[in-house]
Amino acid sequence: MNHKKTISLSPIIKALLPKRLYKKRFLLQDKGHDNHISIAKDARIIGNSTITIRKGHDNQITIGQGGKFNQLKIDINGNHNQVTIGEQVKFSGQLLVVGNHLHIYIGHHTTAIDCYILARDKSVTIGQSCMISRGIEIRATDVHKVYDIDTNARVNKAHTDVILGDHIWIAANVTISKNVSIASGCIIAAGAFVNKPVETPNCMIAGTPAKIIRQNVRWER
Repeated sequence: MNHKKTISLSPIIKALLPKRLYKKRFLLQDKGHDNHISIAKDARIIGNSTITIRKGHDNQITIGQGGKFNQLKIDINGNHNQVTIGEQVKFSGQLLVVGNHLHIYIGHHTTAIDCYILARDKSVTIGQSCMISRGIEIRATDVHKVYDIDTNARVNKAHTDVILGDHIWIAANVTISKNVSIASGCIIAAGAFVNKPVETPNCMIAGTPAKIIRQNVRWER
């Protein structure tokens, strides 16, 4: 059984109705063309949630079954990008993609109270069954460029995607920076700034910058 519905707006409709109410309080604004939005029929979307495609084409947004979204804001500026939200996801926050051929992926059963995710320069992947608290920033870029005065080489370039494994608990007010990967089962303590990969699974990470403070731990909701 097909539980998804695709929105396809003609250029004439787009010109007349740049904003369209979709499913209760969900607002869609698509200023590009040939973009595809697939939302499961049973997804609950409330609280002035929006999808904005500022420009571009061949972007794909997919929201899976059983999700609950409050003030979800998806914003895309570019071409050939993907935003994919898995099944049974609960999410509040902003997903922002700037550039081309980038993606944001959120795995099944992941929850987030207040999370800002930016895919610019590189992509962001979050695994399944993660628990993300409020005041979280996950950024695959520094946005602003910093150069060495002598060599003129950029010193803060994003080299790799941000990848979070499965069953990760991110406590309040955590920032995860570019070039970071975090192994499955980890706990990120409140207020941490993670700017380096964490390859050890099932560990506790804390501090600014963050470091491993305990290993061989597990957590439950």
